[in-house]
Amino acid sequence: MKDMEVIETTLLRGRVKLLQPKVGFHASIDSVFLAAAVPVKDRFKVLDVGCGVGSVGLCITSRNKNISLTGIDIQSELIDLACQNATLNGVTERSRFFQGDIQSEKAVPDNEFNVVVMNPPYLEDGTHTSSPEKIKATSHGEGISGADLADWVKYAHRKLKQGGHLTMIHRADRLDDVIVTLEKKRWFGSLVIYPLWSHTGEDAKRVIIQARKERYAPLILKPGMVIHEENGQYTDAAQKILNGAAAIDL
Repeated sequence: MKDMEVIETTLLRGRVKLLQPKVGFHASIDSVFLAAAVPVKDRFKVLDVGCGVGSVGLCITSRNKNISLTGIDIQSELIDLACQNATLNGVTERSRFFQGDIQSEKAVPDNEFNVVVMNPPYLEDGTHTSSPEKIKATSHGEGISGADLADWVKYAHRKLKQGGHLTMIHRADRLDDVIVTLEKKRWFGSLVIYPLWSHTGEDAKRVIIQARKERYAPLILKPGMVIHEENGQYTDAAQKILNGAAAIDL
């Protein structure tokens, strides 16, 4: 940590302040869109799995000040920054962050949370060349930490209360893997799929997926959102989320 150069950035037009490693994985608009899709009510307990520096969870707390936030990540240097970011954003009293491996940790209570949110590594183990930068490699690719998508979903199931919501963002070309993994052991049902298109007429690159622990209803495919206009500027709908902290209603 002491050898890692850190920069300060912001999300939601300054509502959320973030200390991040200068080199490696950085919070992106994926984090903001994911946070916008998380259902939160007063006194909800939210768990951010693979929280990194806390970007998703802190965006959620900017929408509702009366929730409690827990984050876990395998990389201790990122947990150190997440704790600092909680202080920067004035949420230290209602947040806690743990360093741990989702395959073995025992610090985070089971069957405790109303919501689990996650941005798991997008790239399947064995299908890509890992980045030489440790933080980026661990954030982007399965297998670096030893956990695959099924491990992430199993962990979320264990931590959620009955009927609790899991919300994640993933690559659109892995949607079939996500659906199969969620429904394989009937851990989750009542899936809602929300595509994100970079531009009109293009294939979706990202999807937001929401599911409920052991609740079963037909899958819903939402209209989704186009993020950019033809000139590259954000669409009005995207700006409301990225700048105005609006929610995505799933």
